[in-house]
Amino acid sequence: MKGPDFDDLVGTDLDPGERERLERVHELLVAAGPPPDFVPDVAAEVVELRPRRRRGALVAIAAALAVALFALGAAAVRGDGHTFVVSMTGTTAAPTASASIHVLELDSAGNWPMKVSVEGLKPAVAGRPFELWLTRDGKLEGLCGSFLTDAAGSALVPMNAPYRFDEYDGWVVVEQGSDTPLLTT
Repeated sequence: MKGPDFDDLVGTDLDPGERERLERVHELLVAAGPPPDFVPDVAAEVVELRPRRRRGALVAIAAALAVALFALGAAAVRGDGHTFVVSMTGTTAAPTASASIHVLELDSAGNWPMKVSVEGLKPAVAGRPFELWLTRDGKLEGLCGSFLTDAAGSALVPMNAPYRFDEYDGWVVVEQGSDTPLLTT
């Protein structure tokens, strides 16, 4: 008796490693044959087997990701819908630093005016300015502006972001010419 076709059981949308593992198990089960108490006449009715649907799992993963992103966004961003504040914390490279970005109302040209307030970020040893960037997948993508801090590590700087914020996943401050985050959301 030939067993069911492997592709009919699991479909074709598996990653290669999982497909290989399941196909080995399938081949072993087919080679083992039916159990000894199997009665062919009783099992004559064929049940159509369909590939497992992964839609439910994908929806659950997408929902969990959306909740996590919302929670992270809510923790970092407070606002009334037109203006909002983004809080930044120092990294191991600048553990005492902090900043807040006060994003003002979008202007008619599509620019987001901002006021960046920085504390505890000592001036760079090399004398270079710091830069505020929007990030995507951990990479510097949208430069919002540059600034220097005073001897105490403070700055209050107007900046601008002519970008759609939903295209980015975070903010960082780096020293000009470096991609090592000093402040991050």
